[in-house]
Amino acid sequence: MVEKLRNGLLYAGVDRTSFELAKPKIIRANRVMTTVLSAFATILILMMTISSFYSDGIRQNRFVYEAGLVLSIIVLIASSTIARKYPQLVKILVYLSYSIYYLYGIMIGAVTDPTGKTVTFMVMLVFMPTLFIDRPIHAILTIVVYDAIFIILCFMNKEGAVLSVDCMDAVVFGILGAASGAVINHMKIRGYVSELKLQEIGRIDQLTQMNNRNAYELDLFSVTEKCRFSLACLYVDANGLHELNNEKGHEAGDNMLKFIAEQVCDIFSDELSYRIGGDEFVAFVPDSDVDSIQVLVSELTDRVEKNGYHIAAGYEIMSLRHIDIRGLIKAAESRMKFSKDEFYRSMNRKTRNN
Repeated sequence: MVEKLRNGLLYAGVDRTSFELAKPKIIRANRVMTTVLSAFATILILMMTISSFYSDGIRQNRFVYEAGLVLSIIVLIASSTIARKYPQLVKILVYLSYSIYYLYGIMIGAVTDPTGKTVTFMVMLVFMPTLFIDRPIHAILTIVVYDAIFIILCFMNKEGAVLSVDCMDAVVFGILGAASGAVINHMKIRGYVSELKLQEIGRIDQLTQMNNRNAYELDLFSVTEKCRFSLACLYVDANGLHELNNEKGHEAGDNMLKFIAEQVCDIFSDELSYRIGGDEFVAFVPDSDVDSIQVLVSELTDRVEKNGYHIAAGYEIMSLRHIDIRGLIKAAESRMKFSKDEFYRSMNRKTRNN
């Protein structure tokens, strides 16, 4: 029970690994929300600031509006520019947003206008926790901290029935905010984790457990982003799959494919290795040279042949400056086909000699 509660508060009911995998999506969602919220807040607070020059009822709040306006503009600029390049800043902007809008409500409700009942801060208590995605425990602690600040200031500046009502409302709306924030955080984080699992299923070849054709097509034009100066493509075809299936059955053929896939991922990279057809595999190698690729291909061929199988392999390297990804793959495939033809010609000669 304790472990389940801890997991719910820290990771929204999912396991830690899944939560960490969902973090990039959480960061992107929070950055967008921070930008949108700060844009709307800037407009609304600007209107309130202008109104404060003409309305006696809110004139005393002008410095709060002005401070909130400046801070909202700072968050807007940072979230729409700097945070794009440095995602680690998004978390800071999220907590800065909490501070701006909670303190905005606190100052208006407990400092500049202490005689009236507080409305803005109560709305913030319920509204803010539902906007950003965070560990439930962090959202709850944030509410506790600002609720405590509000109640302390109420005791310093308010009295009578207004003090009692505002303190009671702060506790009630704080609990509602913590509960609604926790529930919505659970739902959003679980949704991201489920989405990632579905994407993983759609990208993984069920026989070999390596990236499949779908992943290959999705990654095709982003693989160059992993390179600095060149990209190599290895194209591999399993020789004799049809004959093996006919002679020993499909299970034997499946075992061959799984073994070859395992070696390709081990020698090259499981991240950039793909099964793109029944017996065809592609692997990309960033920033390597011809000699290094030749060594890797030789190692792959040796491992496969020691296990009693055969492959045809071809590769091509292109400079990143002049790269044509389709042309790169086609050149590697052409060399693979030449190697495959050589293998079968050699097999035919051996058959004739025998």
